[in-house]
Amino acid sequence: MTRKKAPEIRKEEIFKAALRCFNEHGYFNTCIEDIAKQAGISKGGIYHHFRSKKELFIELFHTVADRYFESLKQAVHSDTDHAIQLQELVRKSEEVFHKHYDILKYCLEFIMLGTRDKEIRNEVTNFYQNRVEIFAQKLSEGVSSGAYKDISVQGVSRILYFLSMGFFMTFFTVNIDFDPLAQHAINMQTIMEGIQKK
Repeated sequence: MTRKKAPEIRKEEIFKAALRCFNEHGYFNTCIEDIAKQAGISKGGIYHHFRSKKELFIELFHTVADRYFESLKQAVHSDTDHAIQLQELVRKSEEVFHKHYDILKYCLEFIMLGTRDKEIRNEVTNFYQNRVEIFAQKLSEGVSSGAYKDISVQGVSRILYFLSMGFFMTFFTVNIDFDPLAQHAINMQTIMEGIQKK
């Protein structure tokens, strides 16, 4: 007798299958049958967890984003030096590029679909707001402690977001002609020189 898998394990298998299918064929050219075949289950097995392909597409993004934000929080939780915390936060963001190429490729399509789909745009907006809020929290702590100048916390938080998203878009859309880690160091040095008290 085959033991039934826990719903969490089954959903994880569906996510992995969906990720592969979306990356290979794109959202519009992927159907539930493709995902079911890749996951080794029936179409009904997919619909047991997700009402539609779009719901699966969005919930996959939720799962990826939640794990990403949790990893960011853990990366800076223990340090007390505000400059180190901020640098580690951005470094952790860029580190994802090198370890999770498949997830980021999927995220690129998700973000691009936000230009035409209001529901997906709202999801990307939530991601943007959460990311900026994490940056803002660390910058506010630095300003309060006297480590940073009296800066526009929200403005600088958005700069950090724009830098990371620009890096993300460039990484996936052009033939890279620079060392990403070296460029990251330049980005952070420029930001830190601008906000730290002398």
